Amino acid sequence: MTQQNIEDILKMRMAVYRAGVNAGCWTDIEGVGASAMMDYIFPKSGLIAYYNLVLEQMRKEHAMLMGGVFFLYKMPVQVEKEIIEYLRNGDVDLLTIGSDYDAYLSSMDTIVTDHGFTSVCVGAFNSNEIDNLLRLCASHYRYAFQNNVQSYPYFD
Repeated sequence: MTQQNIEDILKMRMAVYRAGVNAGCWTDIEGVGASAMMDYIFPKSGLIAYYNLVLEQMRKEHAMLMGGVFFLYKMPVQVEKEIIEYLRNGDVDLLTIGSDYDAYLSSMDTIVTDHGFTSVCVGAFNSNEIDNLLRLCASHYRYAFQNNVQSYPYFD
C-alpha cells in the first residue's frame, strides 16, 4: 500500500468521525480532552493512543457490522499495521487532518450509489482500489449524516 493510500484512509477516518460528531451521530471525545489526556498519559505515543481511542469508539458505533466484515474503521491486519507504522514515523496531526471534514467528504463523494436505510456492502476490500472504496464510503456516510440514518458501508 502506498503512503498516499495511508494518508487517504487517515483523512477519511477523521473526516467521517468529525462529520458524525457534527451530525450528532456519536459523541466528540476530543470535546472532553481525549487528545490532551493521551499526550499526558503517553508522552511518547499520545498520538497513537488518541488514534486508537477514535478507532475503538467508531468500531463501537458500527457495532452492527460484526464478524469477518471489514469497514472504514476495521481493515485487514496488514493495512492497520501499515497505518500504525506510518503514524509512528510521520508527522501527522490527527486533530487537523480532518478539520475541513465537510469539504473533504464532498470532494470524495463522486461516485453515484444506491443509498439505503441499512448497512451497505460497497464491494470487496482490495488495496489497489482504496480510492474507489473511500469514495463509496464518502457517499454513503454523507447520505447517512444528512438523513439521520445508520447506513454504514462495509467491505466483503
